Amino acid sequence: MIPKGIENANAVIEACKLTLAGLDSADPEWKEVLQSIIEIMENLKTKFFLKTNLAIPITNASRKDATELQSLVEKHNLSCFAEVLARFRGNMEKLLKQAKMDGVIIT
Repeated sequence: MIPKGIENANAVIEACKLTLAGLDSADPEWKEVLQSIIEIMENLKTKFFLKTNLAIPITNASRKDATELQSLVEKHNLSCFAEVLARFRGNMEKLLKQAKMDGVIIT
């Protein structure tokens, strides 16, 4: 059985790829951010953190943001894309900070 954090990471990667494919002439910065998130998630999949229950809340939030961005692109409604992308970036920063697992003692 795949840990939920890994499952969410895979869903985030897939949603970001589909979003990128639909962003034809959009802001290049948006594309850079999404590409960066894909790379980060690919790297994080090898980390122990994503296999723990600690990863579930933040990866769920990231997955929600990624699917919301994908939905906006599919509906061709980019009016609040920047706002959702900013929230997504914030959640990714939290995920990266938590993935370091500073202060966590494994017993």
